[in-house]
Amino acid sequence: MKVGDYEPRFDFKVDLQYGHQAEQNLIDFFSAVNNNLVEVKSDRYRNGRMIVETQQKPPGQDWKNSGINVTTAQWWAYQLAPDSFILISVKRLRKFLSMNSFMLEKRDFAYNGDNPTRGFLLSSSEVHELQTSRAYD
Repeated sequence: MKVGDYEPRFDFKVDLQYGHQAEQNLIDFFSAVNNNLVEVKSDRYRNGRMIVETQQKPPGQDWKNSGINVTTAQWWAYQLAPDSFILISVKRLRKFLSMNSFMLEKRDFAYNGDNPTRGFLLSSSEVHELQTSRAYD
């Protein structure tokens, strides 16, 4: 059975090259960490959903772009639980949001607080698609 460009059978050269690419991706990620190019968010409710901030409303001001719209980070890390992170390139996340913004849930958060925010609330199935679909490569 062929999967994409790869037919699952033992081919040491192909598998080794694939493994080396994955290692290089992780090395690139840790380089970004060392250069402060990772934006880290967390899920305080541990429900498997992710919020991606797009705007904020500082006291006495209008809504302004923030979060994913202005970050200079290369990576976006989302902590789902104390020892569980999802790591996504900002480029991939932006592409996903751009291609799907018409169908994603967008809402305001902490609207009565000191600094309300606005953004996308991604369901666990949308997070899975973001991570796995070739459409965002």
